[in-house]
Amino acid sequence: MSKMFSKMGWIIVAVLCLSLVVFPACTGDGGGSEPIPYLHDGQFIQQTIGEVDSLDPAWGYDTASGEQTDYIYDTLLSYDQESTTDFITGLATNWTEVSTTAMKFHIASGITFHEGGNLTAEDVEYTFERALVQDRAGGPTWMFNYPLLGKFRTRSAGNITVTGAEIDAAVEIVDTDWVQFNFAFEFPAIQWKQILVQSWGSILDKEWCVANGEWDGDLSGEGWKAYNNPDKQDSYLYNHANGTGPWKLDLWEAGEYIRLIANDDYWRGAPPFDTVITQWVDEWSSRKLTLLNGDADHVYVPRAYIGELLDIDDLLKISALPELSNDCLFFNMNIDPESDLIGSGMLDGEGIPSDFFTDIHVRKGFSLAFDYDTYLADALLGEGTMLGSPLVNGLAGYDPDLPKYEQDLVEAAAELDLAWGGNLTSLGFKFTMVYNSGNIPRKTACEILAEALYSINPLYQVSILPMAWPTILDNIFTETETSKGPLPLFQIGWIADYPDADNFITPFMFSEGDFAYFQDYGSPTVDAMIEAARFMANGPARDAAYADIHNAYHDDPGGIMLAQPLGRRFFTKYISGFYFNPTIPGTPGPLYEMSKSES
Repeated sequence: MSKMFSKMGWIIVAVLCLSLVVFPACTGDGGGSEPIPYLHDGQFIQQTIGEVDSLDPAWGYDTASGEQTDYIYDTLLSYDQESTTDFITGLATNWTEVSTTAMKFHIASGITFHEGGNLTAEDVEYTFERALVQDRAGGPTWMFNYPLLGKFRTRSAGNITVTGAEIDAAVEIVDTDWVQFNFAFEFPAIQWKQILVQSWGSILDKEWCVANGEWDGDLSGEGWKAYNNPDKQDSYLYNHANGTGPWKLDLWEAGEYIRLIANDDYWRGAPPFDTVITQWVDEWSSRKLTLLNGDADHVYVPRAYIGELLDIDDLLKISALPELSNDCLFFNMNIDPESDLIGSGMLDGEGIPSDFFTDIHVRKGFSLAFDYDTYLADALLGEGTMLGSPLVNGLAGYDPDLPKYEQDLVEAAAELDLAWGGNLTSLGFKFTMVYNSGNIPRKTACEILAEALYSINPLYQVSILPMAWPTILDNIFTETETSKGPLPLFQIGWIADYPDADNFITPFMFSEGDFAYFQDYGSPTVDAMIEAARFMANGPARDAAYADIHNAYHDDPGGIMLAQPLGRRFFTKYISGFYFNPTIPGTPGPLYEMSKSES
């Protein structure tokens, strides 16, 4: 989802130049649009797509979950508004670099959790040790595991590969009210701070967690291992929350809405909204009507429909937001053979085998078949940049002149003719690809690919199926003893966790990365290239290293790279205070600093 300079000269990222374009009210040809009434004073109501996956900060790794977590919890520090390199204090009053392998944070006093417990250093220590203990598959805790334990995962081949003593030594209380993080190697302080500001750095109440069946904090024996990689809904924190943040969880009605109420005793000051309601509505026409009727303050607007709102007088319209994000169609090289999305499960014209995408000619053929120009025009209305690798504009290593795929149906057909020993052309294939319900750009991408393949050969048949967002996540980040998940192709976006090129390359291309691992994609050679570039100082040498990595992705595509979009936001005119930081999850923005007023 999310964020980077160190005094040691490790990673240098220029402060993003953010351009907010705010459109004034338009009168239109007919004397202006109907006024939007001011309704629901004291409430912020939004309608969007994609339900929360989990409210557990150590689990949620999607923007829907991260947004709600940010409202409920606090972190040790926060970004200073638009900046991704300047920080303000949070639950830590200050911090210091003990050495190149350790950093400590002083924990504030006098702050209470929603359920009445007092914040202590023990709560902070517990929060991060619990995250290391849990380390759920496909979750955000790789960003803790790697610097603190020296490895991306706490498991290998289903076996736990760390000890309780290692976890205990990674995070410790020092000098009574300081918490120290001990790194496994020299780690950039700026990057550690950028990791901590995000939702997975939200601080928990240890006593409350333990009282409700969570891990008890004991690392001395073997009992903690029972809490490693749990089922999502086994955790009390899946649908319960107790933070120190500006809003408290009131009700999560699955599939419909989540409602938060104000924490009137919030330590920073009373929040600007008494109630924050997020409703999940897949149908655009319903969301639009709710916005124009004044029953929502903000809605998710698919790019294809923005023209319907540009002449509405009473809307605040913001555009040209430089997102640090991308979208991709990922190839699964090791599909669960029990998947009901791969037909017969064989190369017989009625399905595909589990290892269908291990054939590089299939992957290159699909990449050449996709109509990138139509996708950019239809799905994004031209508001974006097509990409040739996971690298995005605004970070080190990005070069628009590096090679990228363009549609070439003749070359696509030639690659597919070579696939599977030359048998694919005569046999054909059938499988189903999914997109998250209500996501029009992703539906469009699926349609473009399916139509292009069919145009090459009518035996190349791809069906399209909408699926609920949490269900898609569950089906991506899963594995059996011998295979990965059931989705043959999965489409998902990525927003920076921390604003550095490595945070895009590692998940997509490193064999232990969150996407690559669940594709069975990667190679030792490319892994070594990525590790060499990871902590290089920005400059020509690092750019050259990432050019080589970009070319490796082009030569051996792990997916069909789509676009880096420009962002847009639509609010009623009664909302003010929005600013853009490319790492904030969700579209409303910095809600605690925003307000709603009729005047």
